[in-house]
Amino acid sequence: MIFFSEKRKNLLIQLANGPMYIDEIKDTLNVKACAVMPQIKKLKDMDIIVQKGSAYELSDIGEVIVEKMLPLTSLLNVFDGNKDYWSKHDRSPIPRHLIQKIDMLGKCTLEEPDLDHLFEFPKQLRERLYSSKNLTSFYSYFCPDCPAIQADCAENGADVHLILDEKVYNRMKNDFEDEYNTCLKNGVSLYIYSGKVRPSSFMVSDNFMLLKLFGKDGEFDHRKIMSFTPSALEWGRELAQYYIDRSEKII
Repeated sequence: MIFFSEKRKNLLIQLANGPMYIDEIKDTLNVKACAVMPQIKKLKDMDIIVQKGSAYELSDIGEVIVEKMLPLTSLLNVFDGNKDYWSKHDRSPIPRHLIQKIDMLGKCTLEEPDLDHLFEFPKQLRERLYSSKNLTSFYSYFCPDCPAIQADCAENGADVHLILDEKVYNRMKNDFEDEYNTCLKNGVSLYIYSGKVRPSSFMVSDNFMLLKLFGKDGEFDHRKIMSFTPSALEWGRELAQYYIDRSEKII
């Protein structure tokens, strides 16, 4: 019943932070009293919230419900608007322990580049990228932007870790000599991953995470999942470490 109403769900999430007066509820949820009072009444009738004076707060049962509800809400946020991507792509490169914590990704955005910019790094993320002091990237395919991005970030003083398929590594080393040498000069850590189970690519910085998966039949897809929450960055760093631990360090 709670999830049938977005207003009830949002109200309970806010009350998890402590008691609130009706004016605070209206301002926080951006609703009028006539819209939220029926929801408050239903939750009071269910003994999920209680009224003490002019303030509303969670009951003991309400606290338990919200404690159980928050992880589910986070999990639903991951798939909200992106369920076709997750259902039609190969999730096997995501290790089991991270699948079990996938709610950490929080609210995700599906980035769909237009035909003129299929292999280009998203423009809206470039400022975030170049202000980052840490960058870990993984590529199973050759991305034309990759050598310059890694070299520029390293020159800016970022701690850069780059995990590549062997063929991708050789292409970068042989065809992008200037960028490769810049990476060496600035202490980029280079790894070769030889495992058969792999994502298409991912990137984790100080302020965003990108994940691109192959389709279930191995087909390439230019679309990528983006998330910006602190918990998503923590999840991304765990994914990066998982692949670093299974790669051979070259430099």
